[in-house]
Amino acid sequence: MTKTAPLPAQFAAKSSIIKELLINTADENYVVARTCFHANLNVDFFWLAVHCLEKYLKAVLLHNGHSAKSYGHNIVELYKDVRPLAPELLPPNLVRPEGMPQELWREEPVVEFIERLHKDGQADNRYQLFGYVRRAEDLWKFDQVVFSVRRLCQPLEAHFLYKERPGAPNDTKREWMLKDPRSWNLHGILESVIEGGRGETVRHAFLNWNRPFAPEGYHHTETDYRSASREPVLVRRLFDPLRAGPENFREADELWEWVNRNIQLPKWLVNEIEEERIRLKETHDVEKHERKIGS
Repeated sequence: MTKTAPLPAQFAAKSSIIKELLINTADENYVVARTCFHANLNVDFFWLAVHCLEKYLKAVLLHNGHSAKSYGHNIVELYKDVRPLAPELLPPNLVRPEGMPQELWREEPVVEFIERLHKDGQADNRYQLFGYVRRAEDLWKFDQVVFSVRRLCQPLEAHFLYKERPGAPNDTKREWMLKDPRSWNLHGILESVIEGGRGETVRHAFLNWNRPFAPEGYHHTETDYRSASREPVLVRRLFDPLRAGPENFREADELWEWVNRNIQLPKWLVNEIEEERIRLKETHDVEKHERKIGS
């Protein structure tokens, strides 16, 4: 047992700001993300999944004496800085839930899953600039990550009851969570949803097949394990004509010029498109040269 740390100055006010700006809105994003997954609305599933994790991770930092500025929506960098705060409370790997077919589960470290989630759900991909691949097990991995991160959204070295009480252990919140891995109640929106405060439809959307959060004995309704993917329209429209042959180069160049001039694209994506366009054109030049030599 370690000595509990005093609460920071203006804790009540700071905690209220963190909860209302980040935790409560992340809770709502999480409920809707799960709904989108089951409805096969994958663009919004990925965006909301990243958005909610971003907020939870920022709440962890703020509650434990760190700034949450300068990260933007980058959950990879956020998780990298949150993990050292409580490595013993964050699982290194994701575990196949009971009942999920073994053949549909791919072993994946948490860090790699977060990187993949960020790739498909980052802000730029709200416009489907580079498509996505949704695996059958992604929701169940997402639930595990949210469960482990969300419960850290509190001052880890503070007394688990915020102040000592007669007869109660003098444990920090960190120690209490190690003793009770199911301890996660933040008295927020998710807790209200589980108690039925947002209606049965929302409650079931959140709890159905949610292994970490669902109460023991909860009746889950039928679900499926589907995968999905989407190729970005920019690949089809910008690259396919170049693959087809030099007779399409002029129209392909004009279309790319219009896209680049009128649609906001991240600089790294513009560079990748330019490089791929050059590569595809050079491929045709090489093929033409080889045919000439062969003749």
